[in-house]
Amino acid sequence: MKKFANIYDLVCRLTDDRAFRAFFTAYLMTESEEERTALSNRFWQELALQNAAEQQLLRAEFTRCFLKLPGLAAELHERAFNAANAANAA
Repeated sequence: MKKFANIYDLVCRLTDDRAFRAFFTAYLMTESEEERTALSNRFWQELALQNAAEQQLLRAEFTRCFLKLPGLAAELHERAFNAANAANAA
């Protein structure tokens, strides 16, 4: 349950879009590369069925999410580093 809570927290900071929250949560919870590939393929196939305006909005949100990743990765790195230091100090 802790894994899901951590992933959900990360995804909520990444996007407010319901479709992308569902996709990213499911993607990060998968256990294998095959599952991730299948999930990703399904998502983009469903996107292709949307009208052009909806596709454009979702692609713009995907870009916004992508641009947030370096900051979130740096934050996660710092949290992991601090947790490791705290564990070593104990």
